[in-house]
Amino acid sequence: MASEDVMIKIESVNKSFGNIKALDNLNLDIYRGELLGIIGPNGAGKTTTIRLTCCVLKPDSGDIVVDGSSIHDDPITIKSKIGYLPEEPNLYERFKARDLLRYFAELYGVPKNQIEPRIEELLELVGMTHRSEDRINTFSKGLRQRISVARALIHDPEIIIFDEPTMGLDPATAASIRNFIRQLKGKKTIILCTHYMEEADLLCDRVAILNKGRVGDVGTPDYLKSKIHGDVILTVKTDSKREPTTIKDQITQFESVGTVKFADGIFSITLKHRNEIAAIVDVFGSHVVSVNTQEPTLNDVFIHSVK
Repeated sequence: MASEDVMIKIESVNKSFGNIKALDNLNLDIYRGELLGIIGPNGAGKTTTIRLTCCVLKPDSGDIVVDGSSIHDDPITIKSKIGYLPEEPNLYERFKARDLLRYFAELYGVPKNQIEPRIEELLELVGMTHRSEDRINTFSKGLRQRISVARALIHDPEIIIFDEPTMGLDPATAASIRNFIRQLKGKKTIILCTHYMEEADLLCDRVAILNKGRVGDVGTPDYLKSKIHGDVILTVKTDSKREPTTIKDQITQFESVGTVKFADGIFSITLKHRNEIAAIVDVFGSHVVSVNTQEPTLNDVFIHSVK
């Protein structure tokens, strides 16, 4: 992409805490309007990267340029452009939900005539209109996370950063948080730090893998998965009365086929690529009961990258 499409440019950033080097010459471009996932093992530098970008911390060396502004020269402008949802958001427990959002709207300088409409819009977005007059200390973890999303969006920031937004949530609430993120996709520049590989695969345009304070690799989920050269596993359940050896001999003629195993009416076939799947399935004619494929996952990429 062109340089003008870069919303956040992280340039040769180093950060240590005592003898622990959190970031080691980190370089990463984040493009305008993309949803970038950041994954990595504990201690890889994910949260440090985020906190530097949000101007909560300062690097030992290097620079982060956010929409043309350096974190060294213009942190106030940068903070106004970012909505940040930390892993453990601190909420003022005695506030009512609506009052909390109003407080942060005023703090961020949202025009007075826009505050109430913005609050109503966000309460509806996160499904909290019915609890708007309840105090934060009566909310479950999932409800707190919902109102935290609204708080991060209250000033309509250009950049939104989510740090482990679904960690510890029940499946239904986690799904609703992912849905909020999906609704924002393409409208904002989004950074999503997550330990859930399926979440990154489902939501992200690109994924950066951090390890030991550096970017190990970055690309689309499909690109990253293609690099580990894992086999596609095709399983075909059949009710054919034909001799399995005859079918196996036909299947092994395909260029993409590696191994073929048969047991209990199921053929398990490893493939170097997907191109011939339809033709292979056609070998079984009308005797196909079910077909499934299994491919390398982002979890496989993660494990491969951090070894």
